[in-house]
Amino acid sequence: MLGVLTVCHTRPYHAGAQISGVLQRWQQFPEWQRILVLLISSRVALVVAASVALAMLPMSSRHLGLLPELPWLQPWAQWDAQHYVAIAVSGYETPEQSYSNVAFFPLYPLLMRLLAAPFGPVTEQSAALAGLVISNVALFLALLYLSKLVARDLTLSVAQRSVLYMAVFPTTLFLSSVYAESLFLLLAVASLYHARKGEWYLAGGAAFLAALTRPFGLLLIVPLAVELLRQRASPRAWPSLVLPPAGLIIFFGYLWWLFGDPLAYFEAGEQGWDRGLNPPWETLAAYAEGPLQLFDWPYAWVDLLSMAVMLVLVLIGWRLLPTSYSAYAAVALVFALSAGEAWFSASRHALAIFPVIVVLALIGERRSFNLAWLAFSSVVALAFMARVAVGYWAA
Repeated sequence: MLGVLTVCHTRPYHAGAQISGVLQRWQQFPEWQRILVLLISSRVALVVAASVALAMLPMSSRHLGLLPELPWLQPWAQWDAQHYVAIAVSGYETPEQSYSNVAFFPLYPLLMRLLAAPFGPVTEQSAALAGLVISNVALFLALLYLSKLVARDLTLSVAQRSVLYMAVFPTTLFLSSVYAESLFLLLAVASLYHARKGEWYLAGGAAFLAALTRPFGLLLIVPLAVELLRQRASPRAWPSLVLPPAGLIIFFGYLWWLFGDPLAYFEAGEQGWDRGLNPPWETLAAYAEGPLQLFDWPYAWVDLLSMAVMLVLVLIGWRLLPTSYSAYAAVALVFALSAGEAWFSASRHALAIFPVIVVLALIGERRSFNLAWLAFSSVVALAFMARVAVGYWAA
């Protein structure tokens, strides 16, 4: 009997010791290796979810076939991917056209074209493949920057959770898709990281490129200004504030040269995209009138709840995060709340408003919340991947 008790006692002890040993060895790996393993494993899980969906779910009529010879990559090139691919292959359409691709910023499709061009004519397939490469390389670098930024300003454990939460966030699939999300995330986090270190022209240069990638890029002027004031930077540093608006001016100048209208972006946004300044209270009233649906547009529960959660997290962030983080998150959220007649893709905008994910990581210091969030987020991420894989709207 004593032997049995000894065995029963020893086995859990050995199991616990082995797990502890594995975790210790895991922590000894360089940060870039841990991030690479996390990135690959999370993307493999998404590929499995997409494969199951393609095998079991009906295909939507809106499913895109941009990669017919590589069907296993098709799930990563849906929805807005067609507009980035079209710009990379043929350039911008006229802004008067319904759903004109002028509503999309130029840096990401330009990089797609530059990467695809050395291998022959730039086609839909080669541009889409280039977009996948750019997105995933940018994502890896973005997670490295995020880890360094948060570890510098908060703690290593919060930094590691921030990276983990980003990798399994409900809309994480868009960070590996033919979307500009991961490129913007890289540039936004890099800008804030260099600003926190007082490297003003590196911060401004990253913000300049971000302003050529997504509309949120211009807003990086806010955390840059906050840091210039907080650190009492020398007068030689202040011209770095010119760089974020310079990116936007270059884009508008190019549209002026191309179409004779520097404001063609805004005209395109109104032609089918329903973009434009709209008071948030009017949008909220429209959601209250409904009818609401779970996904799709114009008014979806997913978008409404996502905005509400982001608002709460931004408010919490003012107490927990450095001021420059929260200042950026606040102006970015106001922009997202005011940029259209409905809050399309609100859950995807959280990837651009990345300080809200850092706030989640801080709350995740509570073990119960951490486990619950990881379970919820992972399940939703896989479900979103399954929907998008067969051509249905997710975010």
